[in-house]
Amino acid sequence: MSSRPGSLRQIVFLLLVALPVASQFFIPSAALSQEPSQKQLLSFVSAPLPGKASSEEAPTYYKPDTLYQYIDGGADVYLLYDFRILLHQNFKSAAVEVTADIYDMGKPEDAFGIYAAERSARYKFLPIGIEGYISKGILNFVQDRYYIKLAAMSGNADTILGSFAHTISQRIGGKKTAPALLLKLPVANRVPHSEQYVRKDPLGHAFLAPAYVTTYKWGPKESKLLVCVAADASGAKLRLEQLANHFKQTGESKAVPELGEGGIRGKNSFEGTVIARTHGRYLVVVVNPPESGVGILKAAAQGLP
Repeated sequence: MSSRPGSLRQIVFLLLVALPVASQFFIPSAALSQEPSQKQLLSFVSAPLPGKASSEEAPTYYKPDTLYQYIDGGADVYLLYDFRILLHQNFKSAAVEVTADIYDMGKPEDAFGIYAAERSARYKFLPIGIEGYISKGILNFVQDRYYIKLAAMSGNADTILGSFAHTISQRIGGKKTAPALLLKLPVANRVPHSEQYVRKDPLGHAFLAPAYVTTYKWGPKESKLLVCVAADASGAKLRLEQLANHFKQTGESKAVPELGEGGIRGKNSFEGTVIARTHGRYLVVVVNPPESGVGILKAAAQGLP
């Protein structure tokens, strides 16, 4: 019996020593919600909300290593654009259920890139954020470094989605303009809503990435303008050499000095014709150029910083 008090004192001592160590491995859920990025996302959908909408549940957050749990099969393209964190939450306004997904992509160009990769020219576009569209119970838009996807199914879904979108847009604030480089490209004859930011294999070539891409149209003829961004001027010249070598191996390529810095014209049977030149750290390419292709190539180059 006399050994019991000593044993009890030992147990108490061990517990007191172990508790500070154990606490290092336990993080209350309330503390997790206070991460700066989570707190910022939550502020976009906090009360009050349109239609007196209320959240049906606590928000769920997904990060790069867990995004596949929510969009299995679709996560890879988001990771390609350096996805950071997603807030997913459901709301209810009267009989309407609304789902909000807000993706923090880290940089405005990456947010625009993933948005443009999922957009279709068939959608009805809206003047919200940088750009947005609505189609069959969904409303998606891009603003700053965020890609916002809203969904609702009911008779007045479009109305509640529009109200939600405008509320979120106002709370995000900041500039509502496309990536700066896209704003410097020629406007005449540009196909509306054709702008893209491509992080992987523009035109099927890894060496052209990343690139800003726009489509232009002259009558029935469509052309694509690519501006590939290298680290410096030597990097841009290397990309031009790789493009020229590709066409030499698959068709033909020749120097065209009147196009400007390192100007070339390439052609093969499956890609058609391209004209290209460099401008500082940029490689500018026009695919399927019209007769005025030289003009748009030079105009694009001259507009670059």
